[in-house]
Amino acid sequence: MSRRLLTGLLAAAALSACATAPPGPPPFDPVGSYTYAADVNGQILPGTMTIERGGEGYTGSIMSDAFPPLNVLSVEVEDQVVTIQVAGPEGPLTIAGTVSGDTIEGTWAMGEGTGTFTATKSG
Repeated sequence: MSRRLLTGLLAAAALSACATAPPGPPPFDPVGSYTYAADVNGQILPGTMTIERGGEGYTGSIMSDAFPPLNVLSVEVEDQVVTIQVAGPEGPLTIAGTVSGDTIEGTWAMGEGTGTFTATKSG
């Protein structure tokens, strides 16, 4: 078999392998309103979160009866992984999670504190 023919067959096989791979879900659109539950030292803290598209990225707020409204500083989305940076009451608050449907499940961290976080898009 000639080298040219072999190269052509290998290239065709590689292209057909790529063409048959199922596409993944589209990147998650974080814009919307959410209800959330955060585990803080073993207690579940409920609240709401709003993410909006701004001129240079995302903005929004996180609200709960336990603290005043907190400003969302940035949101990064990579496929189905979301990282939210918030101006927390005790320094930067980072929420990182994986998206499944309209739910973000992951963790939060602020200073020495950490816990789990679940938010479900409601609008």
